[in-house]
Amino acid sequence: MNDKHVIAFCLIFAVLGLISLNFYTLEPKDVKICEIKDGDYVKITGYIQKLIVKRDEYRHILEVKSLTISDGTGHLNVVAFGKVREELTNYIKDYQPCSIKEEDKVQVIGKISTYNGRYQLILEDIDNFKLIEKLNFEKDIYLSPIPTHIYASKYGKTYHTSEDCPYGKKIKKDNRIYFYSEEDAEELGYKKCKWCSKNANK
Repeated sequence: MNDKHVIAFCLIFAVLGLISLNFYTLEPKDVKICEIKDGDYVKITGYIQKLIVKRDEYRHILEVKSLTISDGTGHLNVVAFGKVREELTNYIKDYQPCSIKEEDKVQVIGKISTYNGRYQLILEDIDNFKLIEKLNFEKDIYLSPIPTHIYASKYGKTYHTSEDCPYGKKIKKDNRIYFYSEEDAEELGYKKCKWCSKNANK
């Protein structure tokens, strides 16, 4: 076999190798969080423990910053960037009958990396994030864009139900937020003004 034949065989094997790589799909390892290592390509199933989002002034979700999932063996931060972050935000906020929240069961696929000494998984494709089971059916609570009779200060935790309330009157219109119901206000951690409670039927 002369040099030309050797070169030809090498080229053929190189081309075949490249073709096989194009058809080879890397399968993620189905593991527990306690088993992950930097560089692993994994599939993790767990529960959303923390969901960090950016909201507008009426509490609509604008962007999902990150989420932390737990599977009982550890915690893992999950992040996405660019178009995938936009798709993840839409997937989470538009899910029906209510948005995806803490305690919901999800599955994520991706490569493990280290950031600030902690493991994280970066989503490279929205298909690598999937809701497995909806467990948290808490109502999505939004603020009213138009004035209602239930209002509070942007900077306090007391809500009012009367325009005659001497304490409510002190809140400038520009600093007011409005609720659709008293239940919504209380779900968000607001307490009803004592004056408004005492004078509710007057």
